[in-house]
Amino acid sequence: MTGFAEVEKTLKFPTNTVQPRPGEHPAHIGEGPASEFYRLSMPSTDAPAHTRLRKLVAPAFQPRAVTRMRSWVEELIIAGLDELSQHDGEVDFVHDFAMKVPARIACRLLHAPMEDAGTVLQRVPALNAIFSQSDLTPEQLAEADEVAQFYFDYIGDIVDTLRGKVGDDDAVGALINAEAAGDRLSRNELVVTLVGFFVASYHTTMMAMTNVVNSTARFPDQYRLLAGDPTLAAATWEENLRFDTPIHFLWRYAGEGLELDGMPIPQGSHLLLGLAAANRDPRRFDNPDVFDLSRPDNRHLSFTAGSHYCIGAPLSRLEGDILLRELPKRLPNLEVLEENPPRFPDLIFPTITRLTVAPQGR
Repeated sequence: MTGFAEVEKTLKFPTNTVQPRPGEHPAHIGEGPASEFYRLSMPSTDAPAHTRLRKLVAPAFQPRAVTRMRSWVEELIIAGLDELSQHDGEVDFVHDFAMKVPARIACRLLHAPMEDAGTVLQRVPALNAIFSQSDLTPEQLAEADEVAQFYFDYIGDIVDTLRGKVGDDDAVGALINAEAAGDRLSRNELVVTLVGFFVASYHTTMMAMTNVVNSTARFPDQYRLLAGDPTLAAATWEENLRFDTPIHFLWRYAGEGLELDGMPIPQGSHLLLGLAAANRDPRRFDNPDVFDLSRPDNRHLSFTAGSHYCIGAPLSRLEGDILLRELPKRLPNLEVLEENPPRFPDLIFPTITRLTVAPQGR
């Protein structure tokens, strides 16, 4: 389904699930480390497990906690823009900024060595493959298992090193110490949660940062508008997420009592939800195919809705606000030279793989 109202209702409908039946997961993800990552990840769980995990994890990424990250996030983004500004000719924005800076942010967030930023996260697409609705080849599943085990070991070592050394004012410390009603995250749950944040804070931020540069290039009047008024940074990020959402599709299984457009949906029906299409539904947005910073209402579904609303949304918004305040200031003549940039052919994550830009203009 692709309509905004229908997708939003499906995401919020209380009896809908992400699992076809309690405890059941797609057969094509196998039984190895990738399967364990999938089964313990919050996006793949339903209540009551999801409710429990979310209650334990949420405090680490509340807006107040994320605000405390602003100084070092700003430092990393500005450093990345300054590096980009040193190029006189053409560069690939994906390779020279969008892959580097979110990786540095992810490493700083999880206390991973900064020197690992350029290599550790390059294997993310192989793990993301398990969230596809398509069958995996044996080779893809074997690679996903290998990468999942690598991240389990890598993040597990970080957790063991940090335990007892970081406090609740730190995102990882808050998760290590998380407790609610006498309950705590198990070690596997903690590691999977941190792997999930490590992957998500890198991959979706990389996509969103690339998308916003591509979008503002297609609408240069909007880039000039942003350059003249930095307070539009937050609105620009929201419009970017509406206009070109990083995640194009999600799925749900229909619960008891779901009706769409007055039509009863049989319980257990597999529903594919088009987030990108919903965000451009002309019944919801005027001129939806226009990138418009002055849009009076750009409330989108890129962070989904309901009980699975993205817990990392405040961090995404912080990164977007900083990037879009600094980008026009430091690169006022930035020009995108790629009219139709190539995208990775994936239904869920159609990532722009190359975006040729001239940081100082031509």
